[in-house]
Amino acid sequence: MAAGLRQRLRRVVLDSDTRAGRLYNLIIFGTILASVAGLMVEPHPMRLASAGEIPGWVTGLERGCLLVFVADFVLHLWVSPKPITYLRSFYGLIDLSAVLFFFVPQISSGLILWIFKFGRVLRVFKLLRFLDEAQLLGHALRASARRIGVFLFFVVLTQVVLGYLMVVIESGHPNTQFQTVGQGVYWAIVTMTTVGYGDFVPQTVLGRVLAAVVMLLGFGIIAIPTGIVTVETINQAREDQRDCISCGRSGHRPRAAHCDQCGARLPKGLNS
Repeated sequence: MAAGLRQRLRRVVLDSDTRAGRLYNLIIFGTILASVAGLMVEPHPMRLASAGEIPGWVTGLERGCLLVFVADFVLHLWVSPKPITYLRSFYGLIDLSAVLFFFVPQISSGLILWIFKFGRVLRVFKLLRFLDEAQLLGHALRASARRIGVFLFFVVLTQVVLGYLMVVIESGHPNTQFQTVGQGVYWAIVTMTTVGYGDFVPQTVLGRVLAAVVMLLGFGIIAIPTGIVTVETINQAREDQRDCISCGRSGHRPRAAHCDQCGARLPKGLNS
């Protein structure tokens, strides 16, 4: 009896290929959005809210969301084939934080209070569960992390060189704003990222030429990581990344309906 109920609830909670499953996901999705809306009226994160500072409807909304999140967390633990694995996973930790950090203690420490309030903000990541593309993007970012890391390291080295050159070029001007290499590197980063605060401005002609070169380099440098992730995303999309609910295997045949290893029915998602 209990096993049959657990199996039926597993289809509802973990899958979205049934009417009940879609309704369940819709309820959770709406609850997350309502909870995020309540966060918009949160007071300063380093202090407790005074009486009447938070509207009464927000308090009621938070309590209702808490009940839904607790029920969702308990159901996931019960129907999951490997509860401990789920609890240690990214979504498991997010689900736990969505419940745990509702209970902000009445404490005087501003830092600890900020940590608890920040934990409540993490509930927005629960929305990622409803986006198959988010999982695909995660795989693409992990696969391209090393190349992006090497590229960013090269960019940092370039910023140091450009910042040093700007300090050398501007050092001969009596009204120069560049007194240290650190200021030059800061200027190079702000300029190359096309932010352009304008707190450090070259005064010489050669300095302005260098600034123009850095600005033009910024457009190309911003586009390179995007291209790396895009190519990796296309490669990931060619593979079926759905995880089998029974055995946890991924990497099935494209548009496969059943697991290649244990034969269990796969959840609907990418490439299905």
